[in-house]
Amino acid sequence: MSSLIKDFILKYLHSGVSEDDSAYDIRQIHLINAFHFIGFLFLFPLGINALYHTLDALSFALLSVAIFLIVNYYYLKISKNKVFASYIMATLFFVLFVYLVYTGGFDNTGPLWIYALPIISMFLLGFRVGLASMALFLMVLILILFVIDIPLYTYDFKVRIILSLLVVTFLASVYEYLQERTFSKLHTLSKELEKVSYRDHLTQVYNRHGIHKKLQNICTRYQTENQNFSVMICDIDYFKKINDNYGHIAGDEVLKKVASEIKTIIRKDDLLGRWGGEEFLVVLPNATLDDAYKIGEKIRKSIAHTSFKYDEHTIAMTVSIGVAEKDNTRPVSDIIRQADTHLYSAKKQGRNTVYPKTNSTL
Repeated sequence: MSSLIKDFILKYLHSGVSEDDSAYDIRQIHLINAFHFIGFLFLFPLGINALYHTLDALSFALLSVAIFLIVNYYYLKISKNKVFASYIMATLFFVLFVYLVYTGGFDNTGPLWIYALPIISMFLLGFRVGLASMALFLMVLILILFVIDIPLYTYDFKVRIILSLLVVTFLASVYEYLQERTFSKLHTLSKELEKVSYRDHLTQVYNRHGIHKKLQNICTRYQTENQNFSVMICDIDYFKKINDNYGHIAGDEVLKKVASEIKTIIRKDDLLGRWGGEEFLVVLPNATLDDAYKIGEKIRKSIAHTSFKYDEHTIAMTVSIGVAEKDNTRPVSDIIRQADTHLYSAKKQGRNTVYPKTNSTL
């Protein structure tokens, strides 16, 4: 029973989270959903209580905000627009608390609820926007209490409201500032670690683990959207001879040169990774087999016409390329296997070729 409740809570808090959200974004969405629940949990019963005591205006205000919180929850769940959902929620509470101070709420206890606003503003809107919104709220509060001079409260009570709200705002802003700094440092560190774990240190393209993860993500997304994509495996011809004749340092320079040439030819959204040894894998989103062949031919011709000088030696390079197209009927492992088979066929045909040839080239 407890595990079911835990799963339900986690599922509820996770509503509106997308796969591209960072840890900070997910935290924000969890907070928004938590405030949805807590806000409704308090406001709806208080609205019913106000209705019972024939405080129709107060009841209408409380119940309206409670209903808007439900609407905002489903908006976030469907649109995944956490920024707009945050502003909507902060605005709802801003207006409600101004109303409670102006009218006194139930038995003039309305001002007691405003101490939740600094937490709501900072947590939902972030340090800078939250601080600005609280400055605006304080100005409106001073206007209501001291300029309009509502007779519901004594002068000393009004002063204490302002001073205590300033203290709560200060504490909430310090906490959120430190939180943002921590998340910023963690995000930077995470990016650096990702670069180390997903990048090939020699060629600075994705390593096998990195390109495979990207390929799986594309496969999942395109399967959902019912679209195809293509891949190609490029292998440097006679790479062992380059290492044997000129040394491994020369071989490393050739690998870097080939990776650089491929990067200049592939499209902006295409992904390049070192698949292993002298092999490179290129993932081609929104590309048919014919598109992949044409890009492969550009790569092959460019590298074949590129000479590389090393230690007074001119090293000629060629590549063999196998291409394959992914459809929704096969797993991602099949397309890699097929591209590898086509690479082997390109080698058998004499190397420095792209296989298979497509209808447009026949």
